[in-house]
Amino acid sequence: MSQEYIELRGPSAYELRRVDRLLAELSRPALLDDSMAPATRDSLLQLGICVGGDASRRDLVEALWGRKRALMRQMSAIADRGPTRPVA
Repeated sequence: MSQEYIELRGPSAYELRRVDRLLAELSRPALLDDSMAPATRDSLLQLGICVGGDASRRDLVEALWGRKRALMRQMSAIADRGPTRPVA
């Protein structure tokens, strides 16, 4: 991704913050692979990521990274449409 500034506003920015917070929670070392706080499970379900019986932390992190990439592409596309894009 380029070094240009992307202003974070709107529902996409809010969802991006939630994804970042969940990535931080799931990326922390855990004693048991299956142990996950109920609040984390609820947050994943709110984002539409199913937390099934055989979903490992690694699978969930991969799904969250996929969501983050899609959000960043969407936000970048919105920023591209602005009339004040710097040129040089």
